[in-house]
Amino acid sequence: MHELLYPVLAVLAWVAAGARLCSGMRNGPVAPARHAVTSAFALLAVTFTVSTPAVWALADRVTGLDNATALVAHLCVVGFSTSLQVLLLWWTNPAETARRRSRNRLVSLAAVAVLLTVLFVAIGPTRTHHTDFVVAYAHRPPLAAYLLTYLVAFTAGLLDIIRICWPYARLAGPGWVRRGLRMTAVGAVLGLVYAAARFLDVLTALGWHPPRWEAIVPITASAGALLVITGLTLPALAPRLDNVAGTTHRIRLLRQLRPLWAALCAAVPAVRLAHEQRWWRPADRLHRRVIEIYDARLVLRPYLSEAVGDRARRRAEADGLGGDDLAAVVEAAKLRAALAAMRADVRPRRPERPDPPDPALDEVREVEQLARVAHAFTNSPLVGITARDPADA
Repeated sequence: MHELLYPVLAVLAWVAAGARLCSGMRNGPVAPARHAVTSAFALLAVTFTVSTPAVWALADRVTGLDNATALVAHLCVVGFSTSLQVLLLWWTNPAETARRRSRNRLVSLAAVAVLLTVLFVAIGPTRTHHTDFVVAYAHRPPLAAYLLTYLVAFTAGLLDIIRICWPYARLAGPGWVRRGLRMTAVGAVLGLVYAAARFLDVLTALGWHPPRWEAIVPITASAGALLVITGLTLPALAPRLDNVAGTTHRIRLLRQLRPLWAALCAAVPAVRLAHEQRWWRPADRLHRRVIEIYDARLVLRPYLSEAVGDRARRRAEADGLGGDDLAAVVEAAKLRAALAAMRADVRPRRPERPDPPDPALDEVREVEQLARVAHAFTNSPLVGITARDPADA
């Protein structure tokens, strides 16, 4: 279990820490909250890295200090919970209050780190146990004091995280911040389950023999860490994922509009806008393409036939079409007939009635309807049949 879960969590935490560090470098001076979240991810990454059995064994061989990695991991865990507290304090308090309360927690962290180091040395010589160090030496009384100090500090931090996250999530309103805070709180709850399992080890060290929960330690530790990582990155990452989804949708619309756009621009090349460097962005390219289509339609207006539109509507309704699909077929038939009429220089006897109000080009639904028109223009047999005689009265 350790061999599989811990390396995966270590990689995720290192990636999260690196991403936050790079983001901070791009965005100028590092704010305390950003520094705290980067530190939290880095400490979590170190925890899971050194807790990986292969790394633990290697560190013992290189340093010659058996199981010193356990102390490093535990110090990082306590530091991780403290970093989360500092982060949340800066998120939820005025600067002066956050600074004062953060300072108190950092002083407490330093005192806990010194005490843990002293108690760890007092445990005495040990042999390498990279998956069951606590279980192997639970019979030594100094281990009880060491574990108790570690767990009290860690549990206090988790309770503080839950206390801050859950109420503040309600105040944050609907959205990714609320989801992220609640996910972080749930991760802290799983951390409490891990702490409860370790408290049983304290009882064992004191001579009691409660049921052992050792099997759930790696599971709860990993699941809790994963939820915390996700919860802290979600508010920043989710909008970017939404942007990716939006960009993908725009690229798909560009591809759908291309046949209609190409046919209209070939017939009315003057509507093509001058090239500018910013047009490579999908949003700009889509906006440009829609403008060019509507500009070409404006040029074609004298050749648009109301009779073609009526005939297309009757045929489409007979085939069971309605709503947006019906409107798309009618528009596509009129455009196809208008292109043929312009090439033949034949004006329809029943020209199109005055255009409706200009479409709102920034409306997603309007662009999607234009994509339906492009699809019908290229693929609908009704369009070809109906547009056969563009000059029909």
